[in-house]
Amino acid sequence: MRELLFRGKFADVEALSRGDADAVRSVLGASLRHRLSRLPCREHRVALVFGGNGFVGAHLVARLSREPGIEQVWVAGRAMGEGGVEQRFDKTVARYAVSGAERSKIRWVEATPTRVRFGLTEAAYGELAGEVDLVFNCASSSDYSASYLELRDDWVLSLLRVLQFATEGRRKHLTYMGSLSSYFYQQPEDFRRPDSWWYSGYAQMKWVNGRILQHLSSELPLTLCESPYVLGATDVGLDPGLTYSWWRVIEIARSLGLIWDGPGMGYVPVDVLVDCLVVNALQAMPQSRLLPRNPVPYRNGLLAELLDAELVSWEEFLAEAERRIPVRRIGSALSENPNRLVEIVNEPSVVMPEVCWSPELDNRRLLELYLSKVPFRNIARPAELSA
Repeated sequence: MRELLFRGKFADVEALSRGDADAVRSVLGASLRHRLSRLPCREHRVALVFGGNGFVGAHLVARLSREPGIEQVWVAGRAMGEGGVEQRFDKTVARYAVSGAERSKIRWVEATPTRVRFGLTEAAYGELAGEVDLVFNCASSSDYSASYLELRDDWVLSLLRVLQFATEGRRKHLTYMGSLSSYFYQQPEDFRRPDSWWYSGYAQMKWVNGRILQHLSSELPLTLCESPYVLGATDVGLDPGLTYSWWRVIEIARSLGLIWDGPGMGYVPVDVLVDCLVVNALQAMPQSRLLPRNPVPYRNGLLAELLDAELVSWEEFLAEAERRIPVRRIGSALSENPNRLVEIVNEPSVVMPEVCWSPELDNRRLLELYLSKVPFRNIARPAELSA
């Protein structure tokens, strides 16, 4: 986005190298300021969802389509193999039992922010820019093994393309799905760490994008949603399961019959999350930052009850895991102390519209539902064989 003026071409790399968020502070160019001043007042009739074929995206599309004031919802995604964007959306809807989508409002477009003009012709791009009022960017890599530089072209530069789009044609509000994993990077020594499963290129990418948007939030209509683990809908409980590192840690605990005494990982049900995103975007003055999460914390003692597991110290848990769990299972999941990581991501305060979390959504009921849906395996060696 040439109209955003950064300190240099590789300001993001400098920011990560020095742990300096100010390095990605940008200034709006004169032509961009002039264009924004001439755009008409924002409306709420047409929404566009990047990553609408994914777990969060499909739930968001369904929620937007049910909103009375929304007339049309564009689902932007990639066709893969023989499956077009609509077919991929339908597969996701079936996999996670997404309900309530009003199909008459939904349109599909093969478009991805990783390509110039999203891969559209100039005419098609201009038509879309002149129609859309609300942009939701749920598209992202989920590859924790890739370095920041491997992710940069697709997932940092793509954010700049979406920002460009949000300033063209019509006045738009942009909502970006960030991640609380960006909070792993706080102290100078955090930025000097070698890449690992948790301190990953993915987390670095989310840190950079989050800082870019935070600096712009006083200049452009946007919202950064710093998301914790997004778990299944409150009525269905289906989520990506063992794709999540946290569920793999719980699989280890379940297999051992042990869990460490510490704070429970924060989470947000996917239907609560998308409700927060939509409610906020439709406000006259949307909040520039959201952090939707269970408002009442819990401790792992609750998980011990639900798993029928013994509550032990972290040191005891780790020692037993190293004794009985194959190295290939432990490697990434316990490469860092999850007790410390949970404390880091649970520390920021909850920021979400009050109407989004109803009182009946208590931790016990939700966690019991989720644990019943994840296809856990027993991955521990018998205790007598590990002695």
